[in-house]
This record gives sequence, C-alpha cells and structure tokens, in this order.
Amino acid sequence: MVQIGYPIGSLAAIGMFALVSQTPEAEFLTWAWRIPFLISIVLVGIGLYIRLQLEETPVFRELEAKNEVARLPLVEVLTRHRRPFFTAVGLKLSEISYASIASVFAISYVTGKLAMPRSVILNAIFLAAFVAFMAIPLFGWLSDRFGRKMMFYASSLFAMAFAFPLFQLLDTKNPAVVTLAIILAITFGQMVGFGVGASWYSELFAARLRYSGASLGFQIGAAVSGGITPFAAATFMAWTGGKTWPISAYLIALAVITFIATMAAPETAGKELK
Repeated sequence: MVQIGYPIGSLAAIGMFALVSQTPEAEFLTWAWRIPFLISIVLVGIGLYIRLQLEETPVFRELEAKNEVARLPLVEVLTRHRRPFFTAVGLKLSEISYASIASVFAISYVTGKLAMPRSVILNAIFLAAFVAFMAIPLFGWLSDRFGRKMMFYASSLFAMAFAFPLFQLLDTKNPAVVTLAIILAITFGQMVGFGVGASWYSELFAARLRYSGASLGFQIGAAVSGGITPFAAATFMAWTGGKTWPISAYLIALAVITFIATMAAPETAGKELK
C-alpha cells in the first residue's frame, strides 16, 4: 500500500501543472511553471517527518540486540551479495524505462513532434495515475497469490510486445487513443514492477542487509534506466530524423534484461522474512 503514494503524488503534481498551465504561454514559461516546485518544499518536510517517526522492524531490532547488524552494509552487499544486488538492478530497468517514456518523453513527443495540445498528454498521464492508484493494490494481491516472478514475467512480456504499438497509437493523434496508450504503458509497463518490486527487492536480502541492499539495487537501477532513457530517446530520434523504432527496440532490450533478472531471482512470495 505504501507504493500508492507514487500515483497520489503524480495526481497532485499533474493537477497542479494543469492548473498553472492555464496561464498564458509567455507567463507559464517565465514564472508559472516554478510554482509546483516551490510548493513541493512542504511535501519534503512532511516526508522527512514521517521517515523520522518510523520504527525498525522486529527482526532488525532483534539483530541490533544481538549486535549482528552489518557495520559496512554497502561494502558487504557489493562484495558478498553481488547476485541479489545485480538482480535487483535488472528487475528495475524495464519499469523505469516505461515510466520515463510514457510520463516524461511522451510530453515533448506529443506536444512537439505531434503538435497536439499540452492538455491532451497531461490529461492522459493524470488518468493513468488514477488507474495506477487502483491497480497497485491489485497487482500486490496478485503477486501474493501467484508469485512475484509470474507478475514480472507478465510485465516484461507486455513491455516487449507494446514497445512498437505504443508509438503507433500515439501517432494516430487521436486524443482518446493517445490516452489509452499512455494508460496501458504506465499501468502494465511500469506499475506491475513498481507495485510488486518494492516487496521483492527487500525479500532478496537478509535482514542485516535488507535496507541497504534493496535501496542500492533499486536506486542504481532507477538511476541507470531513468537517467539514460529520456536522453537516449531524444538522441535516437535526432539520429534517425524523427523515427521512433530505435526507442521501441531500446524498450525491448531493457525488458529482456528484466526478464532474465526475473529468471535469476528466487520466488519469495509467501515465505517468512528472516
């Protein structure tokens, strides 16, 4: 349930941007776009307060009592537990690539390349976030029932199959079709991995390394894929004169890596954490 904070944040952010985008174009580009970022300072404070109030798990408190907590957890993860670390990185790659394309790159693609109104893509992402709010708990329940691996296999296969249709649907310039494409991409290309992955990354590591191992694998995977994907997409289009097939091939390549990482990862659904 913690993961639904992401679509709630997306709904709030997109709603705020949709509001300030009602200002004249010159004013929006000059100062109005800064307003959502300034307001987010309040959210940072709220998030910090919540984090400081959280208690450690009973399992970790037991380790502390026995003085068995890893002194240098990051070093231990990278030297003795490389397999689960790289597995976590691989599991994250496809999910973030779809998030970057459908939620970030698509904005410039739809408004720039397709010359459609900004409201079309913002509304599409807003609706996708609303669907994600309902889908994440469902995906979590399905992963408990059928397994983490099954959900990641399904999402990886979807990511491969939808990589080319995504841009074909966007290129129709039909607002309803564009909206459907964004919803499908975010819901099944991103949110399956996002909703299920939070628990799976943690389950890959023992309690004495869980926080550091899961966080490092999660953040490295997100940084590699999330940082490179928008730049790669723009570069591919520049090299090919505006064609999108290299972006689709790139999405497929990352989905294949995530599929392989899924094969390498142990099934942890229903097992007690230690």
